[in-house]
Amino acid sequence: MNKRLIKATADASTRKKAVISILAFGLLAILSIVMCVYDITVGLRLYGILFGIAAVMFIVLLILKINSVFATYIKAQNNVLYMKSWANDFLPYEIGGSFFADLKPSRTKITQVPFDEIETILIGAKDFIKRNMSESGKAFAKAIYPHERTGNKSRKKTIATMDMIYVETNNNECCFMCIEDYDPKSVVDIIGAIYDYNPTLYVKVNSREYKRYITKLMSK
Repeated sequence: MNKRLIKATADASTRKKAVISILAFGLLAILSIVMCVYDITVGLRLYGILFGIAAVMFIVLLILKINSVFATYIKAQNNVLYMKSWANDFLPYEIGGSFFADLKPSRTKITQVPFDEIETILIGAKDFIKRNMSESGKAFAKAIYPHERTGNKSRKKTIATMDMIYVETNNNECCFMCIEDYDPKSVVDIIGAIYDYNPTLYVKVNSREYKRYITKLMSK
């Protein structure tokens, strides 16, 4: 059994930018709290309330940034693929019907798939996956359908263009998640570990960032 841990997360550039944003939101939240307390103390309650609202907004933005960059991962260990994704599969915030749903961080979930059950791995945008998946992809089609029909143009575009990883198993099941801004080499290293265990693994990608690494992997 291969116990070596291989983990893929957002790439270094994305994580660096996220850290800067998190520090900025944190600083602005602290300053807003200080001004809120000060204004209320000196009797400027309206300004205090406004600074209080601003503090809450900066804290929410901070949490959303953490959730969007640092909450998910893919890893391989002990011949098992682990996929930690947002509970709604694609977005770091809730997608319910309430007005403030986009400001509520999505919970996360972990899917485990033994290497010996994995038959197919696809990487690319949703339309590429839909064209290449088998009948096992019914869960993916069902999950993506509301986003294809949504009236929210920004969300629709985000879902349509993001990189996703899609995994099919030999028991006619599938799992999938967003890997937008992930480090391509780390993701392909995980695929390589699965490929070493199961040389019959079928891999197909549509993302230029991944193609050169996959080409190297398959030429070994």
